[in-house]
Amino acid sequence: MKKNILAVIILAATLVNLTLSALMLFVYMPNAKKMNTMITKICGMIDMELKSPLPADKEEQVPVTDLESIVVGTNMAINLAPGEDGRKYFAQVTATVVLNKKAPDYKKIQPLIEPQAELIKEIIQNRIGSLTPESFHEAKELVKDEILADLRESFDTECIYNVVLGNYTMMQ
Repeated sequence: MKKNILAVIILAATLVNLTLSALMLFVYMPNAKKMNTMITKICGMIDMELKSPLPADKEEQVPVTDLESIVVGTNMAINLAPGEDGRKYFAQVTATVVLNKKAPDYKKIQPLIEPQAELIKEIIQNRIGSLTPESFHEAKELVKDEILADLRESFDTECIYNVVLGNYTMMQ
């Protein structure tokens, strides 16, 4: 008789445990799904923020065979901002836009570069023209990145891989 009462108590405890487990499953499962969805969205946002606002092409090296250079301005004379000495200076640069041939919108952007050379020159002149003679050589890479960002925004493309500013010369 003692074995039967003990078996009944164990059976009752098991049924209570099973019932409470099922109840917890139905109570907590919807909240767990909502929490999982929220965590997934937060992780997605963090991944987007971790991506640089600068082009992904800069981080990924594109083979030279997939690049096309288009010269948009040779020996462009650009007035610089007045320096500490108050004299007027100007810079002379040659500008080349480098396109990624493997970009999805390459065929759409490539024919626009040469006809829009004046717009590109204006963007370059505005960025370089804001420099003083003292900061002209120091800020070359920063200005190139700003010009690249401006061009990508103007043409609404990631096809523009780089901007090459050659023959940097500063004159009085």
